[in-house]
Amino acid sequence: MAEKTKVKREAVKPMKKKRKLSEETKEKLRVRLAEMRAKKKPAEYKNVAKSVLDLPDDDKYSFKNVKEWIKQSKLKVSTLTKTARGFRTPPQQKQQAANAAEHKKAYIRYCEYYLKTGDWIGMFSGEEETNKVVPKCVAMAYYPDGTPKRSVGVFYSDINLVWTNEMDEKDYSHIREDNSVYTTISETKAITDKQFTSNL
Repeated sequence: MAEKTKVKREAVKPMKKKRKLSEETKEKLRVRLAEMRAKKKPAEYKNVAKSVLDLPDDDKYSFKNVKEWIKQSKLKVSTLTKTARGFRTPPQQKQQAANAAEHKKAYIRYCEYYLKTGDWIGMFSGEEETNKVVPKCVAMAYYPDGTPKRSVGVFYSDINLVWTNEMDEKDYSHIREDNSVYTTISETKAITDKQFTSNL
């Protein structure tokens, strides 16, 4: 006859009862926690550009907002990747999801580059990438006669305007970067909506 196997049962530890704290004890713990938080050093963002950190939280391109854009974009990448790898997802939808995921990854890189340098290099911004970005000229280029070169859609601080197709470079050639006036043609005496020369 086979011997019965005895199973050793360990004693179950009784659950600890929740300690009831008095209001005085709770207040002491709150004060202690507040003191510990006050001693804690604020977070240092060594890899974030100072120009970004200096922006208030309500600014469109503040550190807080851009971090949120990155967070939401990463969540969308995760969702799109799952769709692209889904067993029941049609091939066309898989490709669309994969392309969208790659686009979002590129947008995340733009956001991270901005946080590091303070320069936004993408054409759109925002959580849903619905805000069109207007490039700003930081270094002027000139023609041989001294007329500034302009590109459509770029903001120029010397004229405080975004250049459009309707503008003529010659109409703004008398304005320098420091807002002082110069003339590109030696014989020009006045510049209005038309050019007047000394020969007239």
